[in-house]
Amino acid sequence: MSNYTISPIQTIEEGLKTREVGKRVFGSGASLMLPKKPEWGFYAHEGDDYVGGVFIEQVSPREGMLSWIFVDSKAQGHKLGARLLDAGIKAMDEKGLKTQFSLVRADNTASWNMFAKNGYKRPGVFRSLFGYSPKSFLKRLGYSFATGYSTWVKDDALKKADVHPKWWAILKSLLFSVFVGAALSLFSLRGTEFLFIGMAMVAGITALRMVVAYPFARMHGPVRFDAPQGGTSLSVILALAFSAWWPAFGFFVPKEDIWRDREFARYEGIKAFATWMSLIFVYAGMSRLSPELFSSGLETILDLIIIYQVIPFFPFDGMDGAKVANYSKVMYVIGVVLSLAAIILF
Repeated sequence: MSNYTISPIQTIEEGLKTREVGKRVFGSGASLMLPKKPEWGFYAHEGDDYVGGVFIEQVSPREGMLSWIFVDSKAQGHKLGARLLDAGIKAMDEKGLKTQFSLVRADNTASWNMFAKNGYKRPGVFRSLFGYSPKSFLKRLGYSFATGYSTWVKDDALKKADVHPKWWAILKSLLFSVFVGAALSLFSLRGTEFLFIGMAMVAGITALRMVVAYPFARMHGPVRFDAPQGGTSLSVILALAFSAWWPAFGFFVPKEDIWRDREFARYEGIKAFATWMSLIFVYAGMSRLSPELFSSGLETILDLIIIYQVIPFFPFDGMDGAKVANYSKVMYVIGVVLSLAAIILF
């Protein structure tokens, strides 16, 4: 049986070796966000074999950020994630950082369970952005761009009303989609008709995904809908500034606070494939039902939405394609083929 040790990062070499593990776990695209020369954190290892790590930052006098936590697939099953998280929390506590942030992927149920057990909660977007020190705002804003992720906070001052998910999450998601749809056309000067088509398209696709996803998510057991957090600020910025739609859809999660990981992961992969295919159905339908509008701007918007699903690595790992790839490589290849065929044929 392997005997893994958790050790503090004390040299640049140790930090860089730990960073390489992070790149293996998250993909080469994560290099854009992983710290270049990690100086504060811990790594899991067996001798010189590095298998996991956690990076920590002090972002204001009383706030800390557990910016990355990861374990190589070959070392999973040894509770290294929990041990690394515990080491990171204790290090921040010892430094007097009472408010602590972290970024957790929406389908990483093991991480959700781990953070929930340690007192972390998910505030709403506005609370996570504007409810804390201005000194750490830019860092939190960068976190809010991560689609398919949520910012979790360890903060004793958080009230129940500040925490996700809320009962009106479905309505909130639909209203947000209407706003993004309006922004797509309002600033592109394409006319009133395109304005209403844009709102209807984004809201319609969002609602369709909810309808398609529900029966697959419900196979796991009772579920609740969680409005999107990560990616919403990026979606607003791109829609207003560039008339581009960056999808942030929200998702169904089990009602219990601590999830049964393997069961949920199974249905999450099937659900993601179904919602991915629903986008292709909309793409084909719009090209046939309204070819003039389709060619006047909708085609480009929908092309990008489908392409986002095809790319399975960071920063697109919160999209459907990455979730399907994690579940079944065969199913992922089928999705890629159908996506490319739709773009070429329609």
